[in-house]
Amino acid sequence: MGGLFMLASVFIIGAFFVYGYLAKLVRNVIAGEQYPLPEWDDLGEYFSEGLRMFGVALVYTLPFIVLMFVFLIPSIVAQSADNETLQNIGGGMAACVWCIAFPLGLAMALWLPGALMFAAVERRFGAAFEFGQIAAFIKANIGNYLLAFVVWLVVRMIVPFGMILLCVGIFFTGFWSLVVAAYSFGQVWRLAPTRR
Repeated sequence: MGGLFMLASVFIIGAFFVYGYLAKLVRNVIAGEQYPLPEWDDLGEYFSEGLRMFGVALVYTLPFIVLMFVFLIPSIVAQSADNETLQNIGGGMAACVWCIAFPLGLAMALWLPGALMFAAVERRFGAAFEFGQIAAFIKANIGNYLLAFVVWLVVRMIVPFGMILLCVGIFFTGFWSLVVAAYSFGQVWRLAPTRR
C-alpha cells in the first residue's frame, strides 16, 4: 500500500497519505507498541495529518528552492550566452550557488526530521516551528539523532536498486526507506532523556 501511495505521490496527493502514515508510525514507536507499523485503515486521518506534515516540509523547503532558482536561472542563462565573459560569470555564479547550497541543504536535512517529529508528536503545525525546543531536543540527544540520520542516509542509498524491478520498484524501496527513517527518529524520541 505504501509503495502505491508513493507512486501516487507523483501527482502530489499520494504524499499526504505517506506523510500521515509516517506520523502515525512515529507515535506508535514512541508509545513502545510491539508492532508499530500502522494498518492502512484510516485513510481520512492519514490524509488530514499528512496534509499538515506536507505543509511543514513545504514551508521549510520552499524558501530554499526559491533562493536556488533565483540564482541558478541567471547562471544558466549566462552560461548559455555566446559571450565568453558572460559564460565565465555564469560559471562563477553556479559555483557560488553550490558552495552555499551544500551547507544550507545539509543543515536543512539535519533539522527537518526534528521539526517533522515535533509536528507528528504534538499533532500541531506550529510545533514544527518552535525552534528553541527543537534545537534543545537535537542538542540533548545529538548522538542518537545523528545515528538515526546516518541510518536514513544508508537506506536512501538502497532506494535506487528498486529500479531493477521494472523501474516501478523504486516507489516501494522509497517507501521502505521512509519507514526505516521514521522508525529510527521515533526511537530517538522514545529513548530521549530530555524531550523539551
